[in-house]
Amino acid sequence: MTQLASVQSGSPHARLLQLLANGNAAHKPDTLPCFAERLSRLFGLGDTMVLDAAIAFRTRQPGTCQQPVFDRLTQELANTRRALIRKINSYGDDIRPDGNVEPEPYLNAWLVQQRKVAASSRQLRDKVRKAMKEHNQNLARLAELDSVFDHTMAGYTGQCFSHISKVLEQRFQALQTPSEPTQNTGTSSGDWLHRYCEDAQNLLLAELDVRLEPVLGLLEACHNEVTHSP
Repeated sequence: MTQLASVQSGSPHARLLQLLANGNAAHKPDTLPCFAERLSRLFGLGDTMVLDAAIAFRTRQPGTCQQPVFDRLTQELANTRRALIRKINSYGDDIRPDGNVEPEPYLNAWLVQQRKVAASSRQLRDKVRKAMKEHNQNLARLAELDSVFDHTMAGYTGQCFSHISKVLEQRFQALQTPSEPTQNTGTSSGDWLHRYCEDAQNLLLAELDVRLEPVLGLLEACHNEVTHSP
């Protein structure tokens, strides 16, 4: 559990939303319907039938204790997160602007890292669900439910995460062309680019925590099940 607690990150959704709001994204949480209503809009009739089947799911195998696997996956999660953070913190270092600074190389490099974050979190989530199905009935049912929610919300979450790159592109343009000319204050002309790279890194770090949050939740459920089971 110590390893699991070490990768907890507070409120990743709030942090990501705050960063997007700072990037001039439209963010009006007070005008949104309640969470239950918004969630229900994502589930059609077919989705509710699959969800009902997941709630009634019963595994056909007795299951074996997967505690060593859960511990290994918790360590893998921590290692993966550290590796991705190191990669994110080096964002922009490999880009050598020539003449006028164009946004395309920076946006393309950011998208490559975003896809890496998405793929790594997806692989970990699949591994945890597989181990849960091999442990006992309770975790097998939870894994089924998580799979249904993951599949049903994939299109919506993909659309939301794709919006981040658009905000980042707007941020690049805003920093590159300030609304008011500044007097010579001795600051480097590349300061705005450094600030942009920091903003891009912060958005990736926040997205990383959001994408890993379901994995953290599943692993916490696994450890609770192992701890409280006779």
